[in-house]
Amino acid sequence: MDLGALLGRSDLGLRLELGLIISMAAVVVGAAVALRLLQVVVHGVANGVLQREKEPSRELAQKAKTIAQVVETTGRIVILGVAFLSILSLLGRDITPLLASAGIAGIAVGFGAQNLIKDWLAGFFILLENQYSVDDVIKVGEHSGLVEKLDLRRTVLRSLDGSVIVIPNGEVRTVTNLTKEWSRVVMDVAVPYEADADMVMELLRRVGDDLMADEKVGPLVLEPPEVLGIESLGQYAVTIRMLVKTMPLQQWAVARALRAAIKRAFDREGIQFPYPHQVNILRHDSPAPEALATLYRHPERSE
Repeated sequence: MDLGALLGRSDLGLRLELGLIISMAAVVVGAAVALRLLQVVVHGVANGVLQREKEPSRELAQKAKTIAQVVETTGRIVILGVAFLSILSLLGRDITPLLASAGIAGIAVGFGAQNLIKDWLAGFFILLENQYSVDDVIKVGEHSGLVEKLDLRRTVLRSLDGSVIVIPNGEVRTVTNLTKEWSRVVMDVAVPYEADADMVMELLRRVGDDLMADEKVGPLVLEPPEVLGIESLGQYAVTIRMLVKTMPLQQWAVARALRAAIKRAFDREGIQFPYPHQVNILRHDSPAPEALATLYRHPERSE
């Protein structure tokens, strides 16, 4: 064998192997740079969202962190998958069957996991839009309760009687958040028609002022209570509406304290709470003289 030809083939093989190594190293470096860039961008966006808030709450910080982790994990899987396929292609492997298999498997998984993907997407937007968070009280359809756990797939509620309700995020179409940023007590006070409505409304305003001054309940009230006036005229009562803006989750405690204060004030002023009653008018008509005469002529016999 010619020594020159052998050396030439060796040199060609060495150059090919060196080029392959350089190409593979470029793929690895590119993947590492893409991973780092993904991390910087995701965390930069999350920090930008938090900086827009003057005082970011713990719930908002947790949501931003969760979304950043989800996006970063998904991006990392995509980047590493592309890098792996690129290296296989550089090594001379035919990745077409692999891509075809992955495509078929992806379609099958997609059809089989439509509900799961829907839950994940819904959970992502719940976190992104800050619709509700842990420790909020929400109502979803016929279910309501305290949010104990929230992730991309499900929302876990604890109802008033202690029951645990698990709701897939894909089924959360219309949600009512009862404790977002602040809450409100809507107090309807019924008084009898005999009571002076103006005097009762003034009394309720004094009760509201005393509630604000209370050492225990006052810090839970955000604004002075409002007495809106007469809300309705019922069959036996006049309803006066009162509003109290409270801290989140404190509307029930404030409402109980307000009811007790109104009861004490009404007792002091001698105002009675109305109760259902009706007036029956009985009419007695005197019988005609002819009917009386007939009755006396034909008395009934008792056997």
